[in-house]
Amino acid sequence: MAESLSTRVNSIETSPIRKLIDMVDKIPNVIGLHAGEPDFDTPMHIIEAAKKALNEGHTHYTHTAGLPELREAIAEKLLKENNIKADPETEITVTVGGFAALFSTFQTVINPADEVIVTEPSWPSYEGFIKLSGGIPVHLQLKAPDYPLDVNSLKEKITEHTKMVVINNPNNPTGAVYSKKELKVLASLAKKHGFLVLADEVYEKIVFDNTHHYSIASLTGMKEKTITVNSFSKTYAMTGWRIGYVVSNEKITTGIRRIHSYAVSCVSPAFQKAALTALTAPNDCVQQMVRKYKERRDITVEALNDIPGLQCIKPKGTFYLFPDVQGLGLPSANLAEQMLKKAKVATIPGSAFGPSGEGHLRMSISVSKKDLLEAVKRIKSFVRTLPSRRDR
Repeated sequence: MAESLSTRVNSIETSPIRKLIDMVDKIPNVIGLHAGEPDFDTPMHIIEAAKKALNEGHTHYTHTAGLPELREAIAEKLLKENNIKADPETEITVTVGGFAALFSTFQTVINPADEVIVTEPSWPSYEGFIKLSGGIPVHLQLKAPDYPLDVNSLKEKITEHTKMVVINNPNNPTGAVYSKKELKVLASLAKKHGFLVLADEVYEKIVFDNTHHYSIASLTGMKEKTITVNSFSKTYAMTGWRIGYVVSNEKITTGIRRIHSYAVSCVSPAFQKAALTALTAPNDCVQQMVRKYKERRDITVEALNDIPGLQCIKPKGTFYLFPDVQGLGLPSANLAEQMLKKAKVATIPGSAFGPSGEGHLRMSISVSKKDLLEAVKRIKSFVRTLPSRRDR
């Protein structure tokens, strides 16, 4: 029938996270630990930079690749902070958020029947992007509680059809941060088998306890084989601004720019000016946010571990906790739904992040300490009502 939907659309489902967010909006007095964004306002100096740019008339179309001065600043940042040398003319593209960077990347390099290995638990949108490009998602299930890269399991997943391995470092939802040793092993496999690595590094600055974030593209021989995606959203509390960037070799970048131009034309020049200010101004605002995330992490983990049936480790990065809730005796989706309706605390079921996420809930610490402690109090009261708890 002429009005039937495309096979591409029929191959994907609405994100389970988006479904839950829509449900939360209809319930009053909910403490939302489900949101994947900072609760802080965008720092004022960044907002003022956008206002100034608008007043100066930066309201027209601009380069599909991004403003030259922003790409140059990104190149300086990559060299200084990530040890990645990238040409701003040919290897960096400013995109409409990390979403457009990922969408454009998969559309550029993935052909039908190409296999894309994704570490799991993982952000569910990766699978949608892969399917929309005609690729086949292959899940590499990592093991709790620390979720290290499992080299032996990865080797078993690699076939002649493997085109790419996707890593999210630091990881959403687990908070895992991959060591240089782990990345070196992945890099050696990429060079041996000829696959690409897509490194989603949007949480790179949100790390704790002197943990160091390493970019796999900085390792010997990996610049040409790595596509690095980043965003201003998480670092600078700019989720609604929709601005990110992607870095790769010239051939892949040419394709990414072509796809991005058809999808969105270009990024708002005023918002690019704001992003330029974010990169070039002092980093104090970011450090302050990370310190607050750490404080929240520490008090919330301690409080959660005081609840019978819950076990929570301190994540090395991101603003998420991923407590083990298997001791409560309910599937994670059922538990999250009951917790929302009865305790009015919104979380994301671990099953939304793949089968290896089952038995967990993702909880965001991007709310105030007061709300976090109230949420834990509600959860504790709710847990006492569960039959599996009363019988013990």
